[in-house]
Amino acid sequence: MSEENKPYLELLKKALCEAVNRPMNCASDFVFLQAFIFERTHENLGLNTLKRLWSYGNAFASPRTYTLDILAQTIGYRNFEELKLHYGDEGSESSDRVLSKHVQSKDLRPGDRVTICWLPGRRCVVEYLGNETFRILESENTKLKPGNTFQTAFFVVGSPMLLSNLVQEGSSASLYEIGRNGGITQIMVDTKQ
Repeated sequence: MSEENKPYLELLKKALCEAVNRPMNCASDFVFLQAFIFERTHENLGLNTLKRLWSYGNAFASPRTYTLDILAQTIGYRNFEELKLHYGDEGSESSDRVLSKHVQSKDLRPGDRVTICWLPGRRCVVEYLGNETFRILESENTKLKPGNTFQTAFFVVGSPMLLSNLVQEGSSASLYEIGRNGGITQIMVDTKQ
């Protein structure tokens, strides 16, 4: 692995640790991570590959591009190159940066659609209305229903999400949390043409 990629690898490893909420310092952490990766990508990375990546047991091997791409996909990127582009020249750890893929409301235009997924098997397609406000267009396996509206400033893969001012039929505005166990697993944006 080139020296220029090492900071991005460290960012990727940290984001994965945060996504699974484990420090990756015992064998069971790697088993959990392996299952988590398979659940999100349907790809199976070997336990020894993961352990070498974290230098577990004093072993280290430079990861293949395929491995880096699968790990980046696990936290919402298309591949490792997209992760590198997202972080740009920063490629270094900072306590005030969100390390997972994220979408900010301020970067959306009215009419843009965002698909969000969380466990177990939940999915919503929402339309941005402006002013950090969204309307649910489609929902699967959740109490949220089409027509509900809410506000949020951002969506972050690997983190739970708070919907403020959630308005559902027959109830007043409330605060609602989704993805409490494992956070948001996927975010896809479909921009208005």
